[in-house]
Amino acid sequence: MQNSKATKQNGSYHHGNLKRALVDAYIELLETVPVEKLSLRKLAGHVGVAPTAVYNHFADKEALRSEIKLRCLRHFTEYLNNSSEGEESPEKRIRNLGRAYFQYSVEHVRYFEMMFQDELPDESITQELIDASTAAEMSVRSAVVDLLRKHNLPLNPYTEGLGTFTCWSLAHGVSALAAKHVNHNACMSGRWPQEFMLCDKESIKASFGAMTDVLVAGLISTAKDYASK
Repeated sequence: MQNSKATKQNGSYHHGNLKRALVDAYIELLETVPVEKLSLRKLAGHVGVAPTAVYNHFADKEALRSEIKLRCLRHFTEYLNNSSEGEESPEKRIRNLGRAYFQYSVEHVRYFEMMFQDELPDESITQELIDASTAAEMSVRSAVVDLLRKHNLPLNPYTEGLGTFTCWSLAHGVSALAAKHVNHNACMSGRWPQEFMLCDKESIKASFGAMTDVLVAGLISTAKDYASK
């Protein structure tokens, strides 16, 4: 994560990017303060500025949360795109995106939680936020579209949406299970292969390789059935 230009020394905010500093402080405070108890006034005190300074940037707490989610989505999308940059094979891109999705949930836990667990009210969802969400989805969709084209399968909202939703669901499901160590329990009991522990680079690579093979084969089969109707 890039360091903020804003700084906080001896409890006081010093010249820099206050808006960024407020976002950084909110994320930091969430480590010890429940979200329902984290007010803009408390945030101002933590950064070392007057409450009015906070309201110059954010009308309310929801506006701040919206800005935080926007930052998380942009960082997440950049992370995903970097994982498949320069890779031409759609199958490998899908595999790499799935692995990157999981790795992000491990390396950037707080950002991952705020993207998918902090639900904003509809009135706080801006067009900028919608565009950021779409950009993350497009990273996966582009690989699915190339896969369908490679196998001369129909491109339409159903097949593209099915492929994207399935890829996203697989990666998110693995990440959610691993966060609760469900995969560890299953492996330790002998019900799942040890590589599904996802405890090192090799097991992660092997597991996502196998799961991607299953996903791709199923998508191709379903798209062929859809085309024959």
